[in-house]
Amino acid sequence: MPDDELYAPALYSGWWAALGVVLVLLAVGWVVLALVSTRASAQEKASRFSPPGAGSGPFDPYAGLRGEFESRLDAVEATYLAGGLDERGLHLALSREVRGFASGRLGVDASVLTLSEIEHMTGTQHLTRLIARYYHPSFAEDVVGAPARPGAQDGTPSGRESIDRARSVVRTW
Repeated sequence: MPDDELYAPALYSGWWAALGVVLVLLAVGWVVLALVSTRASAQEKASRFSPPGAGSGPFDPYAGLRGEFESRLDAVEATYLAGGLDERGLHLALSREVRGFASGRLGVDASVLTLSEIEHMTGTQHLTRLIARYYHPSFAEDVVGAPARPGAQDGTPSGRESIDRARSVVRTW
C-alpha cells in the first residue's frame, strides 16, 4: 500500500466526550440521590432504637412485649374485680397470660410446656415459681357462690397477690 493512500483516523466530535461526561455525572447523581433520600433521619434512628419511655436507661428489647402483657394483666384484673372471674378462673387466666409472655420472651410456645420443661430452661426460676403457685387454685374444685378469699390460706395466693406477682414477673424478667 502506498503512503499516499493512508488516511489519518477520523476524530469523534467533541459532543461525544461531553455526552459521556454528562452520562457519568447523571449516574453518580442518581446514586447519591438514592442514598440520601432513603437514609433515615437522626430522629427516626433514635426513635427506632430506644423504646418509648425508656429515657436514658439501658435498652430493653422486651419493652413492647412487657407493655402488651401489662395491659393484658390489667384487663384480667378488671374482669376479676368486676366479679367476672372467680379464684380458679383468675389463676387460669393469669397462668395463660404469664405463659404467653414467656412464649414471647423464650421464643418457644410455653403454653404447651409442662412446669418441669420450663424449669429446665435457663433463667426461668421466677416464672416456674409463679406458675407452681397458680397450680393449686387452677385445679381446685370450683365452689359456686364461694366468696373470694381476702388473704392467702394454705399456701394458696389470694387474687390480688397473684396479680401482683404476675406483674412483677412481667416487669422484671
